[in-house]
Amino acid sequence: MAVRTRVHLVLVHGLFSSAKVWAAFHALLVTDPELADWVSVHRFGYDSPLVRLRPDRRVAETDDVADQLGTFLETELAEAERIVLVTHSQGGLIVQRFLARKLWNGEGKELARIKHFTMFACPNTGSGFFLTVRKWLKLWNNPQEQQLRPFDRAVTEAQRTVLSAVVHGRTYTDQECPIPVRAYGGSADEIVPPVVARGVFPKGGVVTADHFSIVQPADRTAAPYMAVRAALLEAAHDPVEAAGPVVPRSPAEAAGRPSLPPPAAGELDLAPFPPPPYGPLEEGKLKGQERLSLVGSLLKEEARQQVHVLSGLGGSGKSRLALEVADRAQRAGHRVWWVSMPELSLRMRMIARDLGAPSITVERAWLLGTAMDLVWTLLNACPDPWLLIFDNADDPERLGPRDGQVADGGGWLRRPQNVNGTVLVTSRVRRQQTWGEHSVIHQVVPLGEDDGASMLLERTGGLGGTNEQARQLSRQLGGLPLALRHAADVIRAVSESQISLDSDVRDFETFGRTVAARVETAPGQGGPDLSELLGREIVEKVCGIAMDLLSRQERAQAATLLKVFACLSIAPIPYRCLLIDPVLSQSPLFPGITPARTYAALAGLEEFGLVDFYEREGVAERDLAHVLTLHPVVHGVLREDREVRDRPADYYGLAVRTVLQAAHLRNPDHPANWPLWAALAPHALEVSRACLLGDLKLSDRTVRTEALELARLTARYLIATGMLGPAYDLVLPMVERCSSFGFDVDDREILGLRHEQGRIHLDREQLREAEQVLALVVRARTRILGRDHADTLASRHKLARAINEQEGREAEAEEMLRSIVEAENEVRGREHYDTLVVRHTLARTMLALGRHAEAEAEAWQILDISRRNHWPPSTPEILRVRETLTHALLRQGRAPEAEQVIREALRDAAQPPDSNLVMRFRYTFVLVLLGVVGRTPEAVNELKALVRDLTRVVGPEHPLLVQARALLEKLLREMPG
Repeated sequence: MAVRTRVHLVLVHGLFSSAKVWAAFHALLVTDPELADWVSVHRFGYDSPLVRLRPDRRVAETDDVADQLGTFLETELAEAERIVLVTHSQGGLIVQRFLARKLWNGEGKELARIKHFTMFACPNTGSGFFLTVRKWLKLWNNPQEQQLRPFDRAVTEAQRTVLSAVVHGRTYTDQECPIPVRAYGGSADEIVPPVVARGVFPKGGVVTADHFSIVQPADRTAAPYMAVRAALLEAAHDPVEAAGPVVPRSPAEAAGRPSLPPPAAGELDLAPFPPPPYGPLEEGKLKGQERLSLVGSLLKEEARQQVHVLSGLGGSGKSRLALEVADRAQRAGHRVWWVSMPELSLRMRMIARDLGAPSITVERAWLLGTAMDLVWTLLNACPDPWLLIFDNADDPERLGPRDGQVADGGGWLRRPQNVNGTVLVTSRVRRQQTWGEHSVIHQVVPLGEDDGASMLLERTGGLGGTNEQARQLSRQLGGLPLALRHAADVIRAVSESQISLDSDVRDFETFGRTVAARVETAPGQGGPDLSELLGREIVEKVCGIAMDLLSRQERAQAATLLKVFACLSIAPIPYRCLLIDPVLSQSPLFPGITPARTYAALAGLEEFGLVDFYEREGVAERDLAHVLTLHPVVHGVLREDREVRDRPADYYGLAVRTVLQAAHLRNPDHPANWPLWAALAPHALEVSRACLLGDLKLSDRTVRTEALELARLTARYLIATGMLGPAYDLVLPMVERCSSFGFDVDDREILGLRHEQGRIHLDREQLREAEQVLALVVRARTRILGRDHADTLASRHKLARAINEQEGREAEAEEMLRSIVEAENEVRGREHYDTLVVRHTLARTMLALGRHAEAEAEAWQILDISRRNHWPPSTPEILRVRETLTHALLRQGRAPEAEQVIREALRDAAQPPDSNLVMRFRYTFVLVLLGVVGRTPEAVNELKALVRDLTRVVGPEHPLLVQARALLEKLLREMPG
């Protein structure tokens, strides 16, 4: 094959190594008759000795080496149009940092000439090997070796960027550059095991080699050499891409914080952990010497290994103070996780993945209810300084264990055992007994009058009056930062408004008179001694002034819109997804609403400081990235608004419909829709519970019915993403208390929730309980909807699965499944996705019954239909069909065909290498090798690697590990010698 385009191959060595490690590769490449004429080989070297004889020369940090690589490519290969990067060990981290830093700096277009990137034995989750040898090698001050600590923050940041903007990149822009990436591990590598080498990268594989021989191929038939050769050929024929349009840099970069890229669709666990909502930091310096001193003390080493509770009145600035701590900690190089209470389970799951927990471990922990222990095991093992913040924990028991108190220290909130860790909580609850003796309570008192006056003067730009008038208003508002902020925003908005307002509010003095007419501070209750009740009243009246002024403008609908937002959760609101026609225009709350008026209402809310707008980092969908938030006190005040309480069907009904409309045609079972559902779920949970389990006493049955549908869809999302605990907590109370809101357990709306309840039991492997629940649902749905209604068929399928997975009941399940398939062919169609899912269950049943040829035929038909309909080969259900096909072929003695099928499935799997699905495929691959004469030693090596990886990432009782270990012991006993 003639190739005329020159390709430049750059080889990057690993830690404590040199360019000499590539000698074998180099010799084979330059003498390869098919490559020598058009491939130029370059061995990039950098300084990384094992032992320093001259301590005056420090070992360059990984970022420095990444910059050296960039300089090498810019100077030595300035004219190269096609570059292939191949790395060994830490060399892969260097290239990842090089790519990520280029993208963070908006230089993605310069990467277009890199056509391929292959890693061998790269510690893509940090090498646990060095955690052992550091005790006797004394290398812990080597900055490159520190990069290899498990869960290292810099490695994780770079991997996220490379995964999102390179591996899953689509276009060539300043911040995106698609490059094929392959990650290979050695089956006998004890330093960087295959599961670590594969990391989060979906493409690559495992070859027979150890950590060093993987880059020392004996000849050109060796798997590593063939992989590099294939990359060179691919690069030679890849078209030269032109860079796309420039993408503006993110706000986070401008503020000096790293910009986080969006995850690929469906990779919820791999999504970057969102940064804290830093928006308020841009509004001025933190006020109050006591607060500044508290921030400083919380960042000291003495504050570590403790739980600190910032307690104070609503609106006293607890979250603002916590943000100051978070920002300073992050700038000091600490890892920071900000957890908003409405998103508790999702955020803690993301922390587990952020700390490097394998997908299979996370899945199992959330399944078995051991998630709290898993997260804290990881936190206590984290080698970096870290800060975990729980914001607005006004219901402390949510942070406790399911069967205990938060003070027990066994739930989400625990005292760190790690000397690097600090936990910070913001809450109105200040009782020591609630938080436990291990917690330190810090009371956040309102601002003194001088600090409050300073805040008023700065925020109004000097438009409000004199210093003394500002002090008087600060004293009158009890020094509450929230009330001061709203007052300043109202005064500034009125002063700057071009519209004539029928209002006496013009400055500090007139605002104070207006407040005095509505609320009066009782003697002895001002400043630090302000009570919670009076503080809330002050905030309520100040907000009332702002809303009254808005009503007098041409933005009267702004106040109504704010009340609708208050019916949702305090979590960030993706308002662009919610405020869409025809939902708003159909509501009696918004007669004559238009997009222009909606925009004007939002602008008014922002101008008067009633909501905060900001853009979330790392969110791919622009409408999801733009969110707004309400302060929890404002949220609570507006929920008690008389109009909201008098018209709950209008306000809460509209809140339900906006979320339903946003989720319309966005199936919660499909991974591509999970980012949207992650944003909607807190609001769906809040509003559905308020409508059905709260004290609203909704008379409108339509609203209750819509709330039930929203709850059902949300439960489906939670089940699909493995959050079975929150799903069960949502579904069970609604089923048990359905009569309290006017429904019977056999009404079709409640049957939908009972169906999800059965699914939860099924996913928890509680087969008897699942069968019991689903059998009753099938009976009721058959009676009400008919035997072949789509909903009935769905429940019949889940029931058949529950029966099929119970040993000895496969024949019973087969009869049910054949009946369901026949009905699905008529109801949904022969090529509908749901029909094929049922057919796959039938194929698995045939396999269990020993009818292997029939199972094979069924699987081939499903795959043919999937290809005809252009379903991605990485679709999880299609991957599982290929696994079933592999077993069917193997049991017919056709191991070579089975090997081809399972290899292709492993190649196409987009799940992380440490996911349950990929681990199971690896076990199936071992079974296939055992079916081929003479390949038992290879199978044993693969099985050893699998057992080693499973032992590292799951508990000893995990079913797959138990099965793999038993097979390995059997094989070792039977092998000669």
